[in-house]
Amino acid sequence: MQSIDLSILHFINVTLSAPWLDSVMIYLTNLQHWVPVYIAAFAFLIYKFRWKGVRMMIACLILVGSADLLTNRVIKDLVARPRPCSLTSDPSGLYSWIKTPDGPRQGYSFPSSHAVNNFAGVVFFILLFPKSRKLLWLLVPAFIVAMTRPYLGLHYPSDIAGGIIIGTGMAWGFTILYKKFEQLIARRSRSEPRNDV
Repeated sequence: MQSIDLSILHFINVTLSAPWLDSVMIYLTNLQHWVPVYIAAFAFLIYKFRWKGVRMMIACLILVGSADLLTNRVIKDLVARPRPCSLTSDPSGLYSWIKTPDGPRQGYSFPSSHAVNNFAGVVFFILLFPKSRKLLWLLVPAFIVAMTRPYLGLHYPSDIAGGIIIGTGMAWGFTILYKKFEQLIARRSRSEPRNDV
């Protein structure tokens, strides 16, 4: 399994590498550059769905925040897998070829929080609107951001796969809770007496 992981990592990190792509991947991996996109998406939700849009926005923030906390404070410490970029000086020489265009990172590798967080948020909205096939396109930027991590030598491909699975699973469970919450609000609004004159 480790040899397969390293083979795929070599393909992404070395075979696909190019100077112009390095700068693109460094830009895309920085989540601060995605903030305007997130703000625009949340503004659209509020414009289209009003207070329900606000609730969806808050729910998404809670989900992604919880996913990030679980990933970085629990799972990574339990698995304690070193990042591939931290092993380039390993005496075995198995990792000496790893390129780090954005510099090395410390800390643990599994799972990729970029993959967990992005797929948690994207899958949440896909599950909320299952009839909207257009939302499936959101998986493309989520996958691209996730793949910047092995390209930059910061994660193994299996870290990305694990992150996608964990993020998707958290989104699935959270969506069930959110839909029940919305049903409760709908029942309460129907039961409230009207003040018609």
